[in-house]
This record gives sequence, structure tokens and C-alpha cells, in this order.
Amino acid sequence: MLVAVAAVVGAIGGASGATVVKDPFQENAGHYYPDCWVERGEMVCAQRPASSSAIRVGCVGDSITAVGHTSSKAHQYPSQLQDLLDARHGNGTYSVTNLGTCGATLQKDGHYPYWVTATYKALVSAKWDVIIVMLGTNDARDVGTGGPEHWPTACNDATAATLGNCNFATDYRALLEVIKGVGPTPTQPPEVYVMIPPPLWQQGAYDMNQTIINTVFPKLVPLIAQANADIVHGTIDVYTGMGGVPAPKWKSEFPSKCTLNSTYPPCRWFCDAQSCAPGQCHPNDVGCAHLAEVVYDGWLGNSSQAR
Repeated sequence: MLVAVAAVVGAIGGASGATVVKDPFQENAGHYYPDCWVERGEMVCAQRPASSSAIRVGCVGDSITAVGHTSSKAHQYPSQLQDLLDARHGNGTYSVTNLGTCGATLQKDGHYPYWVTATYKALVSAKWDVIIVMLGTNDARDVGTGGPEHWPTACNDATAATLGNCNFATDYRALLEVIKGVGPTPTQPPEVYVMIPPPLWQQGAYDMNQTIINTVFPKLVPLIAQANADIVHGTIDVYTGMGGVPAPKWKSEFPSKCTLNSTYPPCRWFCDAQSCAPGQCHPNDVGCAHLAEVVYDGWLGNSSQAR
């Protein structure tokens, strides 16, 4: 079954004919898609089984959510978030489902829109108490850095008045409208949190544009949250939590890339003996543990983990 999952993932990821970046961490079927399986050659995902009293949490995202650069399913950030919730609130109080899909874009006209994924189907076919969204990193794979996406430049300097001209923001609103309808009851929407993606440490890694991720998203995502305050409960700043600094300061402070001998402290969350290549945006085991703490802090607050 695991081999079948890998085959389906490969077929989807390469469907458009665009360049596919080989990534052994994402191709390891042994720990890929923890809440999915294959039926009749198609991937199927579902909400994780839990008691009727459990608070059901869905983590929507791309490969950073789905797998990162972790050594096992237990190390992925949603799994480590589950561990934190169990330890601090009691086993079974919360139930976290991983709704991440590698390569997924937020925008509907992207290379692999989240809207067509098996995890999206799982999202809309269940009832949720809390939804946490972290998308956008793959939307930054713009053609200027070798990627297949066409980043809407109207988003770069968007304001509250011009947000309607930003396709990323309008598609985000559309996704939030969908999420609004999957709450625990027909009249009660879930609590929704949107997250600013983590930093990109190397320009061009995975054909991604460092300026979009490190300069645009930290301003754009909170703006989207404010414009959709009728749905969004809060913004979780993963960018800062995972070592990002405000623009333009990151351009002078960041190393050119994270390496095993990097002296820049946040690099340890992305590059160590367990994982250092090929990407500069996927947290390793240690990084996903820290990411889970950042998410916990931004959602429930008062984390006991020392930074």
C-alpha cells in the first residue's frame, strides 16, 4: 500500500509536465501522508478517528505540513502538535489531522492547487473545531526563479484598499469561505488560524523566490487575516517563530544558505545531520518540534518550551 501511495503522489505531482524537484524526504512512502491511503488507485484521506468529545483540529498546508524533512510520521509538525496537546491537556482532548499535500498551491491556477487534492476532499467532508492554514510557499515558485507559478505582482504592495486586485488574496478568501462551512454544526464555524510561512534561506531553492516568502508574505498574510476577520480568529507568525527577521534586514542578516556548519542559530531547525539537503524551507525533526511549539503558542499560548 505504501508503494501505491508513492506512485499516486508521483503521478499527481508531475501531471502538468513542469519540472519536478526530486526530494528523498517527500518520496519516502514510509512516512508520507499519515492520514491517507489508496483505494482503487486513488488517494483517499480522512479525518483521524477520535472520541465524540475530542476537539478536532485540521492542519491545512503543503509539504511543510505534510512531511517536512522528518525521519518519521511521528516527527511531522501536526504529529508533534498532537503530542504537545496530549501532554498539556490530556490524551484524547484534542485530535489533530494532517491535511498537508506536497507541492500544493493556494491559488486555483497554480501548478498543483490545494483545491484538487485528496486532503482538500478530507477537509470538506468532515466537521472541524479548529482549522490551521499554512499555504503559499509553492505559490512563490515564480517563473523568474525557474518555477511554474506566475506570482501575481499586484500582491507585492497590496493594501487593504487594493487587496481585491491580488489573486492570492481572493483565492485565500475563497478557501476561508469553504472552511467557514465545515464547523462542528451548520451554524457554528470552526476557529480558523492563518499562518505566515517559514523563511526561505536560499534564493531559488525549489525554484522559490526569497523576496516573496521573506518580504511579501509577512505583510500580506496578516492583511488577508484582517480583511477576513469575520472568519479568521488569528494569525500565527511562523516566519518570525522559525527565525525570520523583518525586511529588508533579512537580506543582510541571513546566510546565503543553511549548511551543517552554519553559525546562524535558526539554521539548526532546517539543517543538521538528520536533514540538510536539498531544500532550505523544510524543517527537520528538531525544526518540526519547534514549529509545533510556535503553532501551539500562536493558537493556545503560554508554551513551556524554552526557545
